[in-house]
Amino acid sequence: MDLSFIYSKSSMWTQNGSRIGDLRSFTPPAMTGIIGDHKTTWMDTAMPVDTGMEPMQCTFKTGADPDVLSLFGFIPTATTRIQMRRTYKDSNGALLTFTDELEGIIATIESDEHGTDGQEAVGCTVTMRLSYYRLTINDQEIYEIDPKNMIRAVRGVNTLQAEKDALLM
Repeated sequence: MDLSFIYSKSSMWTQNGSRIGDLRSFTPPAMTGIIGDHKTTWMDTAMPVDTGMEPMQCTFKTGADPDVLSLFGFIPTATTRIQMRRTYKDSNGALLTFTDELEGIIATIESDEHGTDGQEAVGCTVTMRLSYYRLTINDQEIYEIDPKNMIRAVRGVNTLQAEKDALLM
């Protein structure tokens, strides 16, 4: 079956259960591996090797609401946990729910230009550096990335489990 998925809507929730009402956009983290090169003296070319993952971050844009801005204040070492819920519709009209669970530190809050054009779109863009990320689709886990607990799971299988066990972690 060949289905296409079309983004529909989204909502954002904070760790205390508050919904961000003026959410304008959300960009999930990129899953980017660090790929090194392994080459011995007898090899003609190097082979790619997985040496970990790039740091993860997400961005989202909200309106310039003082209550929203206060939720994301700069507090040294304080972490913020958010949940994004996104809906997609497939080519048969069925609804899929993508749930992103994200935890990390707010790295930047950047206000938009305050000019005379596009005044209704003025808000702020927040960049969050992540220490935890989990994506589920219709309650089925796709990714769980938890560096502190040595978890890099894809579809529920921790690809680091053998090493975690060997290190008694």
